[in-house]
Amino acid sequence: MTFRDQLITELEQVPDSLVEEILDFCIFLKQRQQVKTEDVKVLKGNSVLISEDEWRGIQETIYLLSIPKMRESIVEGLSTSIHDCSETLEW
Repeated sequence: MTFRDQLITELEQVPDSLVEEILDFCIFLKQRQQVKTEDVKVLKGNSVLISEDEWRGIQETIYLLSIPKMRESIVEGLSTSIHDCSETLEW
């Protein structure tokens, strides 16, 4: 008996109240399988998959840290008490 035959046999025994849920799940699985993903080629070593938002955050951090003295300015700002902060911008 094939898996398809087994599935059909099981479906014939499922109560009507579950048929819609099973159909929804089958459609979900079918759609998930059809989703195309971008090919990723790994030449050597391990890979990490991250969300687009995470990637944009990393790119922004790299950009900010590439600006001379920006790292020091950020660290200084983070360590400054809120009471010592200026209410107006100097730039």
